[in-house]
Amino acid sequence: MKYVKFDLKRIFSRPSTYFILFLAPIIFVVVGSVFFNSLGATDLKIGVYTMDRSPLSKFTVGVVMSLFQGSTLKYVGPDYMEELKNGELQAVVVIPDGFTTGLFSGKQTQIKYVPSPVDTHVAAASYMVFRRLFEDLSGGPFFNPKVLQQMYASTSVPAPKLVTERTLDFTQAFAPSLIFIITMFVSIMIGSGLVVYDREKNLFKLFSLSNMNTFQYAFSKIFSVFVVSVISGVVAYLMFLITGFQINALEVILLIIVTALFHSALGILISALSTNSFVSNLLGASVSLILLLTSGALTPISSLPKILKEIVSFFPIYSAVYSTRLLQFFPSSDDNVSQIAMTSSISLVGFVVLFILSALIVNRTFMPKEERVW
Repeated sequence: MKYVKFDLKRIFSRPSTYFILFLAPIIFVVVGSVFFNSLGATDLKIGVYTMDRSPLSKFTVGVVMSLFQGSTLKYVGPDYMEELKNGELQAVVVIPDGFTTGLFSGKQTQIKYVPSPVDTHVAAASYMVFRRLFEDLSGGPFFNPKVLQQMYASTSVPAPKLVTERTLDFTQAFAPSLIFIITMFVSIMIGSGLVVYDREKNLFKLFSLSNMNTFQYAFSKIFSVFVVSVISGVVAYLMFLITGFQINALEVILLIIVTALFHSALGILISALSTNSFVSNLLGASVSLILLLTSGALTPISSLPKILKEIVSFFPIYSAVYSTRLLQFFPSSDDNVSQIAMTSSISLVGFVVLFILSALIVNRTFMPKEERVW
């Protein structure tokens, strides 16, 4: 533990550490929420599931569906949940039983909107488009049943009100991405410089003289970065919690811990592989960019080739973001526990592999042959 205390003291002696711990998460949360909330959608795949089986409903919905000749809208069955979870659809619009009767009676009706946990930015954009469309058409002739039957215009029928499965602010829907992006960046950007720093300052001889083996050395570095990374992730989570982010704290913190452990080990491995600070910074930035793109926060994962989608699904950052979105969109789903367990397993196995590789590389690359200890 004395080596961990030494590394933590060295890390916390730098003013930049406090910026990373407190100011960076706040900036990420505020700026990221603004940008994510303004995303647009270019390629929508929306499913329509109708629970209203009346002949009049088939006619009414059929008229609306006929307006979309492309692949934007399609009918889906009651198992649409699997298509949402697999990213085959960005969202599903559920028409409830009795919808047509209410519409033809001039009453306020509702259509349920169920987003996908895969490409949430596309689902959010389509939700905003549909909601604005319905608001603009409310009171106009489009939703008047006489228009569907006789092309007669009237202003007495309100448009359906679009609602989600539960109260959901799509700004908060991007919270998982930002929380885990912050922990990933902190882990890699700090961790990728620690081993190289020790080498450039000729500290390896000091460690070897104190009978510190390479596994103790690698663990002390990883654990030090892990502590900082978890703190930054928790700060980001608290920021969203203040704004109404509603997910069980235990589940989110568990995911923060396991992903921080993996990315801390990854940062130390990058540093162990680097020959100098320039290389470590370059590798750290490159790996961070790749992980950012594969997190599902900025790019649609469902559009990747099948083999790449399978590979990305085993990345802890993507798996953690996906797990948290499942908790947001489908809080009572039976898949949630298994998905969290899979994310934890992937992260922990990855941590063990990266930890062993880091220790072996440090022993081979940095420790002089006559001073290597195990």
